[in-house]
Amino acid sequence: MPRPTATTRPATSRSAATRAALYLAGLRRFASDGWRTARVRDIVSDAGQGNDSAINYHFGGRVGLLEEVLRRGVLRMEDERRADLRRWASSTPDLAEIVRAVVSPVADLLADDEGRCTLRVIAQVGALAEVGRTVSTGPVADTALQDQLEMLVTAVTDRCGRELAGHRVRQLIVMLTAELAARACDPPESGPPHREYVTDLVDWLAVGLARPAPAG
Repeated sequence: MPRPTATTRPATSRSAATRAALYLAGLRRFASDGWRTARVRDIVSDAGQGNDSAINYHFGGRVGLLEEVLRRGVLRMEDERRADLRRWASSTPDLAEIVRAVVSPVADLLADDEGRCTLRVIAQVGALAEVGRTVSTGPVADTALQDQLEMLVTAVTDRCGRELAGHRVRQLIVMLTAELAARACDPPESGPPHREYVTDLVDWLAVGLARPAPAG
């Protein structure tokens, strides 16, 4: 294989820089305008580019850019989630601890602008979650989050049965993503301090999941 020349290396660097600029511009437009309705021409213009086909070239289109946003969001949380899984190898966590481990890393995306935009995009697809499929395909597949969600379904099954457990974990995904997206739209200094906010969020989600099955 021929070695890269001095003229090909800058082109590669420019391509990576263009892709990065398009990603950030697309992330922000998806967050503000919606991933389905954001205009490609606006994303390209925001990124300082002049060719509307740039999104297709770098991401394979609008859906490809959305998948990249979701993938990066999931991977950003992976190290913390893997650390929890390693810690659990020697002891079985209770339901509240699993909920904390699911919720805390995604809530920590509130810490910066890219994370806050990511949360606003995630919420747009959270309502489409189907637990059996969501945890085995797409950006969650083969990640620590997949393992944690499967553990959560198992823990909830002990309270209310498998079918209702899947439904409740789906509700958690919908409510959690919608709530964090709403907080991401608020000024960073508004509301309760972050740790207090996350603790309260984990508590009420865990209580809801732990309810016994309705009688009858």
